[in-house]
Amino acid sequence: MKTRPYLLLVLFFLLSVLTSVAQIAVQPMAGWNLEEKDGSYIFKPEKSPGDIKEFIYEIMAPSIGRGQAFDDWFSDAIDKDMQQAGFSSANTDKKNITTNQTISSFSAEVTDKKGKSWYVTYIAYQTGSNDFRLARVMSSTDIKYYASNMRPVATHFGNLAKQDGGNARATRTSVVQNDDNIVVQADNSGTKGLKTPDINGILIHLEYNYAPDGKMIRTYYPYLVLNDGSIYSEPVASPYVFDVNLSKEKEPKKWGSWKLKGNSFIVEWNNRNETEKWYKNWFWATPSISNERIEGSFMTVTGKGNDALKISGAAPKVITFTNSGQFTISSLTDATGNTPASEFSKRNESGTYLLNDYSIELRFNNGTVLHQTFYFYLQGKTHFGIGNYVYVPKRNEQ
Repeated sequence: MKTRPYLLLVLFFLLSVLTSVAQIAVQPMAGWNLEEKDGSYIFKPEKSPGDIKEFIYEIMAPSIGRGQAFDDWFSDAIDKDMQQAGFSSANTDKKNITTNQTISSFSAEVTDKKGKSWYVTYIAYQTGSNDFRLARVMSSTDIKYYASNMRPVATHFGNLAKQDGGNARATRTSVVQNDDNIVVQADNSGTKGLKTPDINGILIHLEYNYAPDGKMIRTYYPYLVLNDGSIYSEPVASPYVFDVNLSKEKEPKKWGSWKLKGNSFIVEWNNRNETEKWYKNWFWATPSISNERIEGSFMTVTGKGNDALKISGAAPKVITFTNSGQFTISSLTDATGNTPASEFSKRNESGTYLLNDYSIELRFNNGTVLHQTFYFYLQGKTHFGIGNYVYVPKRNEQ
C-alpha cells in the first residue's frame, strides 16, 4: 500500500487510555453531523457553502474477537474493507501499521471506483472485553484539510478507547539491518520518559529577535505540548527519555500551561507571571514515522552547531543521513558538496540513526548513544529540527 508520513498524524494526537466499562454509547462531536446506519456511526464536519472537500469519519460496529490476535484481525479488516469499498493503490508494499500500544493506525492514498483520490486512515483498538473496534477516515487529498479534521477525530476516538476499556498491547520492536550491524529500535515505554499518548505535539512559534548588530532576525522556537495541559519550551532530549518531574524541579521557568481558543494559542508561564497569546506565526510540526529515512546533507539555518551533538569537541556544521540508516557529522565536503564516504568510518562523529515519532536515536560508532527530540517543519523531509536547532538542505546554504 502507498503510505505517506503525514497521513500518520493521528497516532500523535491520541489521548492516554484508561480502563472503564465495556458497553458505551458513542458521543457526538460538536460542529459535526452524525448519522447512525447499520450499527455504524458516521460523522461529517459542517462545511461552509461552496466547500467541495469531503471528510468522513465512520466508527464501525464492534467485531467479536473469537480468539484472533489483534494484529492479524486489524490487517485482515483493512484488506476486507478496502476490497469492499473498491479502493485501489498503485503500490502493493506491505502495510506500514503503527501503534501507540493501545490504538493502531494505517494510512494510504487510494483511488476509488470512479478514479477519485482519497487519503484513507484506519484506526482500531481491542476493547476491555477483547472485542475489536475499527474506524475508517476518508478525506479529500488536501493535507491541511485532512490534518485540521484529523485532530478532533483522533481525540474523539482516543476518548472512545478510554471509555471502552481499550487494552494496551506490547509495543512492536522493529529491527533495522544494514551492511555493518543490526540495530534494534527501542520502544517508547521508558519509566521516566513520556509515552506517545502523553504528547499532543511539537508546536513551532516564529519569534523576532535582534542580532548584536541591530538587525532583526527570525527564529523558530519549538515547544513540547502535552495532553495534561502543560507546555515545555525548547525541548532537546527525546520526550521518550525525558524526565518531566526532574525538569519541573530544576528548570521550572521553562514550563507553563496552555489552552487553545479558536486560532489563538495561549501560554501562561510558571514562575514568570507572564502570559503569551500567539494569534499567528505558530504551527504544528510533523512527527516522523517508525524507521523513516532521510537522505542528504543538512546544516543549521544559522550555521551554528548543536551543542547537544558535540562528541569530540567540535560542533557539527553538516549532518549527513543515508537511506541505509547511517549518519555522520562533519564540516568536510568534496568538490560536489557531498560528504566523503570516509567520514562515515570515523568513530566519534558517525554511526546509525533511528527515527520514531518525535525522537531520533543517534548511535555513534564509539558506543555513545544520544536520544534527541526530532520533528519535520514542513511537508516532506527537507526541513527538520533536532533538539532546538533547525536543519535545512546544505545546497541552500552558501
